Amino acid sequence: MQRILSQPVEFNDGPGKLHVFTTGTVSVKRKFKNAQGGELGSKLNFFMDKTFTDELPIWVWLIEHPEGIFLVDTGENAHVNDPDYFDKENFFLRWMNHTQFRFTVAPEEEVGPQLNRLGFTTSQINKVILTHMDHFDGLRYFEGNEILLHDYEWSHQSFPLTSLYPTWFKPNLFKTGDVQQPGLSTGKALTKAGDILMLPTPGHTLGHCSVLLKTKAGSYLLAGDTTYDEAQLYNNTIPGAHNNFKLAMQSFNNVKTYARAHPTIYLPSHDPGNIDRILKSDFLRVR
Repeated sequence: MQRILSQPVEFNDGPGKLHVFTTGTVSVKRKFKNAQGGELGSKLNFFMDKTFTDELPIWVWLIEHPEGIFLVDTGENAHVNDPDYFDKENFFLRWMNHTQFRFTVAPEEEVGPQLNRLGFTTSQINKVILTHMDHFDGLRYFEGNEILLHDYEWSHQSFPLTSLYPTWFKPNLFKTGDVQQPGLSTGKALTKAGDILMLPTPGHTLGHCSVLLKTKAGSYLLAGDTTYDEAQLYNNTIPGAHNNFKLAMQSFNNVKTYARAHPTIYLPSHDPGNIDRILKSDFLRVR
C-alpha cells in the first residue's frame, strides 16, 4: 500500500495540492469495523470478538490552498503502545484501549516528522482541523496553532481520553450553519472562496464532521470515520463502533445525495484504497 501522495489540484482561485500520508496503522476488532447487532448489542459483540482486521492506515491530510495551508486530523503517535499510556484514565478506558486496538506507529511516522519530510514546518499550518476527538493524538506538535473543532463534538465527546490532551489544548469551537451545502446540510466555510468546508456527518460520534474540498475537477470528501472504507458507504454497513446508527445512516444518505450532483472522491480516514482512488479519479458511483 502506498502511504504518501502529493496530488496537484486546481481551485477556482489558483493551483494547490492535496498531500496524503499515514501516521502508522491500526488493527481493530472485526465487529468493531462491521456492526453485528444494534447500537448496544454491537458494542457487546465487538468487546467479545477475538479476531482483528488487517492493518488499516491512519491517514492525515494536508491541503495547500491559495488562502493558506490546512491540516485535517493529526494521526497517531508512537507512545500509544507504551504500557502506561492510558494509566490516568478509568479502568474501562484503560481496558478498552489496551485490548480493542493494535497500533503500529514508528516515531518517524508521526505527523511532525511527516510534515518535515514534505518540506513544511508546523508553524506554516494556518488551521488544524479535527474531524472528531478520536483523531487528536498528534496534537503535541501544534501548540500555538489554531485548532478547529465542532462545538457539539467538544461538548458531547465519546469516551474522552482527557489525560492525554495537551495541557494547553483549547480548540476554537464553531457551529456548522453559515453555508448551505445541498445534500450535506449546513456547513462552515474555512476559506473566503468557500471551497474548503466543515460539514456535519454524525454517527461515529455525535459531533463528527467531514471536510469537503471543492476543486475544478470535482470534490474530495475527507470523511473521517463516517465509515472505515468506501464499500461500507455503498452497502450501508454501519461500523459497530458508531454511537448513533440512525444518524450514521442519515450521513450515508447525505453523502450519496451530494455525490449524485457533484463528482466526489470519498476518502475515509482508514481506507487502504484512498490513494488509488485519488490517482484514478475514482468518483463515487451512486444512483
